[in-house]
Amino acid sequence: MTATSNQGAQQDIGVASDLLEMLGDDALTTLIGLGADIVCLVDEDGIVNHFHYRNSELDPYNLSSAIGKPLRDCVTVESVPKIDAMLAPATRKRPVRGYQVNHSAAGQPDLPVAYSAGTTVGFPYTIVVGHEMRQQMADQQRLVEAQIAMEADYRELRQAEARYRTVFKMSDTAHLVIDGDKRTVLEANASALALLTGGSGNLTGKPVRDLFAKADRERVVDAIGEARHSGEPIELTGLQGAKGTEFDARLRAYREYGATNLVLTLAPCHKDDGVAGRPSSQTTASDVELDFLPEAALTTDGDGTVLAANSLFLDLVHAPTHNQVLGRNISTWLGKSTIELSVLFTRAKEERTLSGFSSIMTDTLAEERDVTLSARYDKKSGKVQLLVFPQAASPEKVALQHPGSIDQADGFASLVGKVPLKELIRESLDVVEKICIEAALDQTGNNRASAADILGLSRQSLYIKLRRHGLENYRPKS
Repeated sequence: MTATSNQGAQQDIGVASDLLEMLGDDALTTLIGLGADIVCLVDEDGIVNHFHYRNSELDPYNLSSAIGKPLRDCVTVESVPKIDAMLAPATRKRPVRGYQVNHSAAGQPDLPVAYSAGTTVGFPYTIVVGHEMRQQMADQQRLVEAQIAMEADYRELRQAEARYRTVFKMSDTAHLVIDGDKRTVLEANASALALLTGGSGNLTGKPVRDLFAKADRERVVDAIGEARHSGEPIELTGLQGAKGTEFDARLRAYREYGATNLVLTLAPCHKDDGVAGRPSSQTTASDVELDFLPEAALTTDGDGTVLAANSLFLDLVHAPTHNQVLGRNISTWLGKSTIELSVLFTRAKEERTLSGFSSIMTDTLAEERDVTLSARYDKKSGKVQLLVFPQAASPEKVALQHPGSIDQADGFASLVGKVPLKELIRESLDVVEKICIEAALDQTGNNRASAADILGLSRQSLYIKLRRHGLENYRPKS
C-alpha cells in the first residue's frame, strides 16, 4: 500500500500483499478505521465497495448507502472536483492535509471530512481515509462570529468616538481637557483655540498656567487641585488670558484609566453697553439694593434658581462666597420639600406679595432652624424677591408641616386645588426618599458606600439623589 505526498511521489507504507489477502476487505477497513473516523475502498471506476465509520453520531448522514455508488455522488456539488482530484493518477500534487469535502443530509448541517487516498501494488482498491472535522468547523465558526462581533464593536466604538469628537470640536462653548497630574492640555476644541489664541496655533501639551495672565495663574493651579480632590465643580470668575481676553471658567474632574483629569470650560465675559447693557445694569442695581437691606434677602427666577443674594443670606446659610449660592435652587436651603416652595411661589404669583410664610432652613453645615419668608413677585421680569427672617418664636404656620409632624395629612390637604394631584404625589415621594436617605446616612455614620448598599442603590445613583435633595454636605444627627 502506498500514500501520496504533496510532491506526488509514492511511498511504500510496508503492508505486504499476503497480509492484505489474509485480512480481507472488511477486516482491512476495520483495522484502518481504528486510526481514522471514516474508511472506504474505492475501485478504479470510483465506485465505493466498502465503507466503514466508527462514530454512531454519523448515522444521520446515511454514509453506508454510498456502497455501490460513485464516491463523487456522495458529496456536495462543490466537493465533486476535490474527489476527482483525489482519485486521479498519483502523479498530481496533492495537499498534505488531504481534501476537505462535505457530505449532506436532510435536516442536518453538512458533514465536513478531510479525505486522503492511497494505493498499494496488487491491491485492487484505492484506500480512502477520512477525518471528520465538525469540531474544527464549529471552532472556526465561533472564531469568525467572534471576529465579526469584535469588528462590529470596534466600528461602533470608532463611530461613537467620531461622533463625540465632532460634537467636541464643533461646540460653540470653549472646552479643554486637562491632564490632572502634569497640568497640561490634552485636547482643546476650536472655540477654546479662538478664545485663548485667536484661532491659530496648537494648545495640546502646553501647561495650563501659561494660558492665563500671571496674576491668575496661581488661582487656576489651586482650583485644579481643589477640583481633583473635592470632586465638585469649581467656578472661577474674572480670569484673564495670556492674550488679554477676559472670561469665566468652570473646572470639573473625571476619572480616566485610573487617572483624574479635568474638563475646563471657558465663557467669555461680555461687557455690554448701550441698550444691550441695560439688563446687566438692572441686575447689578438689584444686587446692590439687596446688600442695603437689613435682613437676609435673595432674588430668584420663577423656578427658584438664585439670581442674587446679599451677604446676610450668605451668613445665614454659612456660604463662604456668592459662587456657592448663585445658580442653585433655594430648595437647597429652604423647605423640607419642594412642595413648600411650590406653594410659596404659587401664592406669590397669585397674590403678588406674601408674608409670614413659615418654613425650615438647612444651612451648609446641615443645621436646621425655623424661618419666616416674605416674597414679592415681579410679573414683568418673572423674578421673585425673598426676605428670610430667622424665627425667635413659632408663629402660626401657613406652610406645609415638615415631614414627621402630626399634621402632615392636613398639610397636604391644604394644597388640594392649588397644586395638581400628580405633583403632590411626586413631591411626597421625594419627601419619603429624602427621609430614607437621611436615615441611611445616620445609620452608617455618613458612610456613602454603606448607605448605598442599605438603600439598594449604586453609589453613583446615591450621589445623584444627594445632589437633587441638597444633601451633598449632610452630617448625621448626633
